[in-house]
Amino acid sequence: MSKAVIFGEYKLARILPELRARGVTDVVVYSAVEFDGFDVEVKRLGLAWTAADVLDVLAAEQADVAIANPYAHGQEQLPLAYGEAAAKWDGHFLAHSAAFAEVACDKVALHETAVTRGWPVPEGAVCHDVDQVRAVVARLGFPVVLKEARSQAGDGRFYVESVADLNTLLAGEPSLPLIVQRFQQGFECGVELISSSGSHVRWPVASLGSLDTELDPSFRARTMPFALPERAAADLERLIDDIEQNLVPNGPWQIDFAVVDDELCLLEINARLGGLSDLGSIATGTDPHGVFVTAALGEELPQVVQRTVAIELPSTEMPDTPLPARPEGSNLMTITARTPTNRCFINTDHMQVIVTVDEAKATKKWIIELHEAGLLRCSTESAYAQLDKALATFAEKQR
Repeated sequence: MSKAVIFGEYKLARILPELRARGVTDVVVYSAVEFDGFDVEVKRLGLAWTAADVLDVLAAEQADVAIANPYAHGQEQLPLAYGEAAAKWDGHFLAHSAAFAEVACDKVALHETAVTRGWPVPEGAVCHDVDQVRAVVARLGFPVVLKEARSQAGDGRFYVESVADLNTLLAGEPSLPLIVQRFQQGFECGVELISSSGSHVRWPVASLGSLDTELDPSFRARTMPFALPERAAADLERLIDDIEQNLVPNGPWQIDFAVVDDELCLLEINARLGGLSDLGSIATGTDPHGVFVTAALGEELPQVVQRTVAIELPSTEMPDTPLPARPEGSNLMTITARTPTNRCFINTDHMQVIVTVDEAKATKKWIIELHEAGLLRCSTESAYAQLDKALATFAEKQR
């Protein structure tokens, strides 16, 4: 295998070495942004591409393998095109089935599928006009969350806690149809998986912190591992098995869910790797982006084992303010938005700081130092709470 075409530029620094180590010498990347420094041919990715456009690229490139590598910003809907194209192309294309892509990319399809299949989702309804929206909100009561059917990451979700909020939102003419759901005040979690040839590998469940009314994860500390309550854990297993057997994911995917009164509540499914891949990599020593290549080339998927506790801290990149020295005995990873292919956030000074935890006291001292330097975007108390839960989970698993 000598040529690969990659649809999407996300985390290329982690993907390309894995491809080249396996003898893939010719790589063409279709990208939504300009970048350099990787010694690959770069061509423009169309954010409104259909399956026909993808098939034209596949026919022109004549690659040995094609890899769908979407990232959220601007590319959240492209798995639909990739899935339809993969079904019509005779070559080797690591892309999710169209059925899976639909529930991952369309929140109406996800809600309707969940209701049909008995997946645990927040109480709510699909609304096709403003009158339906008002009627469902009146039935559910405030607060509620409204979600546009198809949107990009960070867009199309609205927290509404009053009639005034609802009127303001509807005056802005959000895209219809909308999902109206009861707001679940719980604890948010996530899990990343990679599926290939009827099997899958997953990383440990990560704690994303308490759900907030801003619906903004960029201000919350995240940790791995996190122990789910027994009922929520059983629901997660049933959900994953059902998705694997009936929707046939093929590639990386992510489930975001809340734990409410010890039960799982499904929030969304993403047809890609995302914000948890860095945390998973440093906590387990198994990089999801490396396994992504393993799946793309049809190799056997590895086992993933939690090796240590890790915490990811939302931070601010300040070029004139260096990070405090990492705690002794720990590993440190920093991810900035200024590298185009790292685009966790766009056009911001946001930075992710992920550190393994060798000794809790030293890690907490380091978190204080981050705060005192003006680099920490969450409270020290919330970071401590997340850290303590992860340490307790890891200690229990080691027994």
